Amino acid sequence: MEKRIRWIWLISLVAALAAIGAQGYWLYNQLRYESSMLAEEIAAEVRLAGEEEFRIRKEEAQMTKATYVIERNATYSSEELVDKIKNSFGLRIEPKGTTDLRAFRINLDANLPEDSLFAGVDHALVQYLNPFETARLDSILSIRLVEMRHEIRPFMEQDTLDNRLIPVWRSLSDNPLSPSIAVSYLFAPIDRKGVWVDVALPLHPVLSRMGGQLFLSLFLILLLLTCLGLQIRTIWEQMRLNDLREGFVHTMIHELKRPVQTLKMFVSFLNDKEMRTDEAATEQILQDSMFELDNLSAYLGKLKDMIDVDGQATLLKPSSFNLQALVEKVVRLTTVPTGKEVTFSTAFPSDMPDITVDPVHLANVLSNLIENAIKYSGPKVAIRIVVLWNGQQLECTVSDNGFGIAPEEQTKVFEKFYRSSHLPDKQIPGIGLGLSYVRQIIEAHHGSVFLTSVLGKGTCITINLPL
Repeated sequence: MEKRIRWIWLISLVAALAAIGAQGYWLYNQLRYESSMLAEEIAAEVRLAGEEEFRIRKEEAQMTKATYVIERNATYSSEELVDKIKNSFGLRIEPKGTTDLRAFRINLDANLPEDSLFAGVDHALVQYLNPFETARLDSILSIRLVEMRHEIRPFMEQDTLDNRLIPVWRSLSDNPLSPSIAVSYLFAPIDRKGVWVDVALPLHPVLSRMGGQLFLSLFLILLLLTCLGLQIRTIWEQMRLNDLREGFVHTMIHELKRPVQTLKMFVSFLNDKEMRTDEAATEQILQDSMFELDNLSAYLGKLKDMIDVDGQATLLKPSSFNLQALVEKVVRLTTVPTGKEVTFSTAFPSDMPDITVDPVHLANVLSNLIENAIKYSGPKVAIRIVVLWNGQQLECTVSDNGFGIAPEEQTKVFEKFYRSSHLPDKQIPGIGLGLSYVRQIIEAHHGSVFLTSVLGKGTCITINLPL
């Protein structure tokens, strides 16, 4: 059984970890995807900033008052291209050989599309007339990329682009939690002149986009862990209940031995004709037999009460009796286990009147406390019972010199089925119902129970009953 449960735990744990791992992997890829989408948007903003920077420089270049000569390479002689450049800048195109004019020369690749050639020449001419300044682009980026750190750096010789006429972006960090990208801006693409704009991507926009996915994933993970925890707890409780059931049978046998053996002894006495001639002894034996039968009946009732649903009222049958006589009878009928030496000492107020409570339940309470003191002590047990009365309230204290109870367990020992984990002998019989029963009976009488204990020195339990 335990081996099968261990396998269930192991398989459940592996399945849960695998599910959490798969969910984490999906979230990681989703984070990378969202970061990539944000990078595309930032790159688009950088490109728009570059276009704005180029537009401003071009407007300034168009105001230049000068005459230029455009010398065309024989491999590419498109008049349409020349007309576009002429119309774009309002230039006057002079024939080659004209004197006293400034010449603008550029090497073109005839294999490039005409639109790319025009854009390249357009940028080159603007760069010639009005050179690029980093400060201008930086000021435009500061407006467009609000609350984003950026840095502008020039192209290096080792930088390569698939198409030098088209701006690109690339990732600078593989860590999705601190992403950054570099976006190219070509202010003179034909001459391969440009800069890199490094931008640190903020994480909160990415997480905001993934808000629903993150919430759902965390909810599912917590739900899975909760179900796993409940499963393990349920299995653990089932194992604990199984142990309790086994212990319950053994404890019942042990607990019922005492009254049965006592009654057997009484029957043996009554079976002896010579002993029956002693009327006083016979009368005492009959009273003790009835007392023991009442205790046995109350013990079985105690088990029923403790197993029933919480909240049901305990049925009490109060009657008036002498407490000292009851305590002395419980002490006299206490069975001392073989191998233990038990001594009792008692103290009672001399002027205490009869009390009115349930005598059977109170006798069982005292019997439980005394039996606990004997069970959870060493070979030599000293038990002291002290009764005090102030006219309105009864106080009964049962103390011993036993093993004691750890401080962290002193509030738990009154719970049903709780047994201390610090017992020196794990074979001591019991199912953890004794003190729970004591508290239930005393509270049913509107009283209270207090416990003080020191490990290795003993335990003192005080019962207060209003009278």
